[in-house]
Amino acid sequence: MTEPNQSGEAKAAFYSKDYWDLVFEQLAKRKLFKLSMAILALLYASAIYAPLLANDKPYVIEGIDYKEYKSATSLMSATVSSMSRLMGQSADEYEENRTELAPPTLREALQVERDALALKLATMRAFLPDEEEPPLDAYEAEVDAALGAFDGGQVAAAAEQMDAAKKTGRALKRDFRTDPPAEAGGEPEGKPLVPLKSYPLFDSLGPYNIFMMVLWALVLLWPLWNKLTNQVLLGGDRERVRKARRKKAAFTVVVPLVAALGWAGTMGAGGGSFDVSLYKANLTSGDFTTVEDPVFPPVPYGFAESHQDEGFRPPTWTTESEISEEGYYVHGLRKPELDPATGTFPPPSPVEVRAGEPERNSASRHLAGTDETGRDVFTRMLWGGRVSLAVGVLSAFLLTLIGVVMGSIAGFFGGKVDIAIMRLIEILQSIPAFFLILVVMAFTDPEVVPPIIMIVVVIALVRWTGVARLVRGEFLRMRESEFVLAARALGFRSGRTIFRHVLPNAISPIIVSGAFSVAAGILTESAISFLGFGIQHPEASWGSLVNASQSPEHWWIQIFPGFVIFLTVTCYNLAGDALRDALDPKLKD
Repeated sequence: MTEPNQSGEAKAAFYSKDYWDLVFEQLAKRKLFKLSMAILALLYASAIYAPLLANDKPYVIEGIDYKEYKSATSLMSATVSSMSRLMGQSADEYEENRTELAPPTLREALQVERDALALKLATMRAFLPDEEEPPLDAYEAEVDAALGAFDGGQVAAAAEQMDAAKKTGRALKRDFRTDPPAEAGGEPEGKPLVPLKSYPLFDSLGPYNIFMMVLWALVLLWPLWNKLTNQVLLGGDRERVRKARRKKAAFTVVVPLVAALGWAGTMGAGGGSFDVSLYKANLTSGDFTTVEDPVFPPVPYGFAESHQDEGFRPPTWTTESEISEEGYYVHGLRKPELDPATGTFPPPSPVEVRAGEPERNSASRHLAGTDETGRDVFTRMLWGGRVSLAVGVLSAFLLTLIGVVMGSIAGFFGGKVDIAIMRLIEILQSIPAFFLILVVMAFTDPEVVPPIIMIVVVIALVRWTGVARLVRGEFLRMRESEFVLAARALGFRSGRTIFRHVLPNAISPIIVSGAFSVAAGILTESAISFLGFGIQHPEASWGSLVNASQSPEHWWIQIFPGFVIFLTVTCYNLAGDALRDALDPKLKD
């Protein structure tokens, strides 16, 4: 009897489901898992895209930075004077008088000053018309000629040429002087300058930022482009879809890598020529005149930008945060009272509203309040998530890697190897892990090893034991299985048998353990930073933010970062529970 032709939908209904199809099917039924993953995706997105969401640098700005230009003009001749003083020393004299932070050799010190001069001249050229640049080119050539003579051993000639360059520099400082217009729309005094269009925020991004941003964009858009790929390119064929899993995973990594390499080739490692400019301060003071209004991020604050006049200000959507024009709180405990002894009010602290910021009492000015120095807590939460979430993921990955290797070796070989590894595990588990981490962090110099790296390494080295015991148990269960005996009979090496045949069959509990390890890593980092042994100022993590104040009066300091920690850990635990059930080999429809 001939089978009737089946449509694509009918074929899809009868195709043979593999293990991972069943796992995804089980996970799709769990609403809490999907909600947890959606929340985690948004939390990671807020951390990864923090530079684009909260920053004191504008996306785009076009105008003239008079303060930057004047600074470059003033320091131009000072740099050459410093080079002249260096040339007046011998190599031995320089070595004798050298400070700890100075370059190791006289020639390197001269090169540092030469690079500084090049940066200042580049700043001037950026704002000058093309026809004004030849004197700067001649000046630069004059300095290079003096350096060339010095390198050639002609010390006297080099000193003479550098003296001439100093005189040229002083003359250029007078000729190229300029001041911003006295009134808006007026003419500047001195040398005319041309507006420069720049992208400060994007200039400050490095290849790593671009890699993570593109990667997470692909992850967030996975349901859309994955469905489109399956339906259009693969024709809905489930076998082809199944075989394309690795290719799609590779695509998700390769595209961000290409984007990061392209960014590095065109933009460099991050930090443009004008990245150090205080854009908001210069715009507010009038030292930066713009052609059009600059475009700032939604939260126009830097993670270390302070407003001393708004120290410990409550969230601006609350009534107790209202501040009068004079600088006094209008409501709440901080409302000023008349001093009975002097008959006067305490001195006011007027709020400075810088360029690009919401108005003084706007509800969106400080969504989560400020800390002691007036830094925006919401901004620091976004940037702090980059540290806390990174520590959780990296420590979980590293401890899982160590645990898998040690547990695999112990479970596969058994005997003395198993006994030695198990004794090591018991020793580590007998030491209170958190106190061991605190001791290591207390004796680690943050200037030698960055705290975030140390925290990740210490957590991994202390807490891999749980994963190792789990993997060991799986290997002990499977090492006498028929496929392992067949691999041994065929003469496969132990490494191939362990990592290509046994380990893939033990991957399910490892994934579940990894999910719980991320939550544990975040909690550990938060506790370490809360106690002051972790991330140091001005950088932030969620734990260090909670430590900004223990006063109940400053409730927002504990509430908002604490809630984010609670939410993240809860979502990871819910995801881990769902994975544990879905990866059970006895799945039920």
